[in-house]
Amino acid sequence: MFKREYHYLVAGLADLIFDGSKDFSDIAEFREELEHSLHPSDYSVVCTLFLPHDNKNLLTFLEGSGREWDNLGIYTRHDMEEQRRISESILREDDILPPYMVEAMRNWFDTGSTNDRFETERFLTEGYINTALASGNSFLMNYIRFDRDMKNVSALISSKALGLDAVNFISGDYPLAHRLKEIFKSSRDFQIPSEPDYVPDIFRIMMEEEFLERERKIDIARWDFINTNTFFEYFSIDWIMGYLLKLSIVTRWKELDPETGKIMLRNLVEEMKPSEDGAQTVGEEGKEDNDETDIQTM
Repeated sequence: MFKREYHYLVAGLADLIFDGSKDFSDIAEFREELEHSLHPSDYSVVCTLFLPHDNKNLLTFLEGSGREWDNLGIYTRHDMEEQRRISESILREDDILPPYMVEAMRNWFDTGSTNDRFETERFLTEGYINTALASGNSFLMNYIRFDRDMKNVSALISSKALGLDAVNFISGDYPLAHRLKEIFKSSRDFQIPSEPDYVPDIFRIMMEEEFLERERKIDIARWDFINTNTFFEYFSIDWIMGYLLKLSIVTRWKELDPETGKIMLRNLVEEMKPSEDGAQTVGEEGKEDNDETDIQTM
């Protein structure tokens, strides 16, 4: 498949070193540069990586909360207001948001909807993953599968530690997800899945007890996966997406410190703990703290 090459753009980028880069672009500024430098079809693929920020903003919009708007999202608050108008209009108009976001909005405002934040968040996350897997870009598809597998293994380990039902947190309908659910339901010792080949390493990382060290190893694994999958892709859109993902990792660790790590760990526990009615949902304390320290990779 033909891939465009962006020699001038790549040549002007600063080198990124895990936990060591000094002068590097702000992510929002870099995205703006990409918008002006990339072919529209390539930029459209890049925008897929920002959908988690839009998912977060859509939840803020649906709840009508005063949470700060995530400026890394592609869609504005006005876009979401317009999408709600379009969804409620009798006349047919083109949607502004991606199909899965449109469906989430309709479900939320549907008469009789329970407006379950946990279920909506999970629906949006799976919508993002499915959108990326349907992008046709091999690097993006491989990275999303890897990242999904890592988060699912993390969900299994965290659920076991907190005494929660991992089935509610493991996403996707595919072999590894089914195997992880089987492992959770089994009370016996289990054999770590051998496929995909990186899964045993992910299990070893997730067994790290110190929170920040585990986060560091997770991001190193992401970094190494990106390098391996872009080794022969210099100047291509795949290399540029890998650079963007690594930039988000570098930015994350620039802002992390031990106190922030404690808050992140508390938020994780709050997000996974059951509510009073037994449903697993986001705790109120966790939502408040997330406004201050919502630090994540893309």
